[in-house]
Amino acid sequence: MQYRQHRYATQFPIKLSTPAGVFECSVIDVNNTGARLAGAGQLARGDKVAFQVLNHRAEAIVRWVSGTRAGVTFRPHLNDIQVDTLRYRRDRGNYHQHHAGGLHYREMR
Repeated sequence: MQYRQHRYATQFPIKLSTPAGVFECSVIDVNNTGARLAGAGQLARGDKVAFQVLNHRAEAIVRWVSGTRAGVTFRPHLNDIQVDTLRYRRDRGNYHQHHAGGLHYREMR
């Protein structure tokens, strides 16, 4: 049995660049090494895809496709702050800077 690092559930909207064009879809779970996408459009195993997170181009390879869902592996892996952003987590790293009204966005538990 192959171990896979825990993935965090989310609903992060992205514009996914694929060989078939650009599609609006969502990251529905994520970790540093990969993600599951929903609404990804026309994808095939082995496709190279990309999207923006924190002004950084996240590049990935499609590992599986089932209907409009797909699993991808990031190449190179995402850093912790990029993963936290995709999780809507704003309480790590540089996010302690100037928040409106002193409010911080916290991860929902």
